[in-house]
Amino acid sequence: MFYFPQLSTGSIGQYPIQKRRALRTVVNEAADGSQYKLADATFPAVEWTLAFQTLTDSERDALLALMANVEGRLGSFTFLDPADNLLVWSEDLTQTAWTHNSLLTVTAGVADPNGGTSANGLSNTGSGALPVQQIVNGPGWFQYAFSMQARSDSNQQLTLVRSTASGSQSQAFTIGPDWTPLLLSGQLGGTDESVTFAIQLQPGGSADVYAVQVEAQAGASGYKVTTSSSGVYPLARFLSDELSITTDGPNQHSCQIGIHTQV
Repeated sequence: MFYFPQLSTGSIGQYPIQKRRALRTVVNEAADGSQYKLADATFPAVEWTLAFQTLTDSERDALLALMANVEGRLGSFTFLDPADNLLVWSEDLTQTAWTHNSLLTVTAGVADPNGGTSANGLSNTGSGALPVQQIVNGPGWFQYAFSMQARSDSNQQLTLVRSTASGSQSQAFTIGPDWTPLLLSGQLGGTDESVTFAIQLQPGGSADVYAVQVEAQAGASGYKVTTSSSGVYPLARFLSDELSITTDGPNQHSCQIGIHTQV
């Protein structure tokens, strides 16, 4: 499987990033001149325009290699949207995309820090640490930022875990009655093509979590709510058969790339 590469900074793109959603309406004109219009449910698409500056030789070569491997517009690749959350159902951890042991109770619709009810309550009634987790179908060797806000009625530990078949990374955080931002950021080696992100509670622990987010970059950005779809696009394509790159100096290159996918 082919993936749009990460830059050496850990990001997928450089700002500003242009992103647009395209829709199509089918128009049928009758003999009397009247028109019937219907939305084309098979067409909705998302397109990005990524402008890159100061690319290194290795970053340029990675983009050229991907273009060659997929033969321009012909083949597809997985694109991790730099402007979106890579998790689905970020505010409803009771959905089947999130898995957990039956001894870990998950409750949606809990009070959040903004005065709404978009947080989730977690309670571990088991005798060991238990996670609620979700698998993201992205490169295990990419850098990711796993972030959220969390609180608990009493001071306790909550652990964030990122793992593949080849390795794992975890960090324990102490949370209390106030909402606290948490971030697990890092990079694993290996060649695994999926990553599991988990929120783990200690035995007898309980916590409320909000704004759960994963991004393919080093740090957390503003929270993006997701439902049944996320920023993982496995059938993305280039909008051009050639990649025009300008060399601005030694180890300094620039280009603009158009990407398209149907959703």
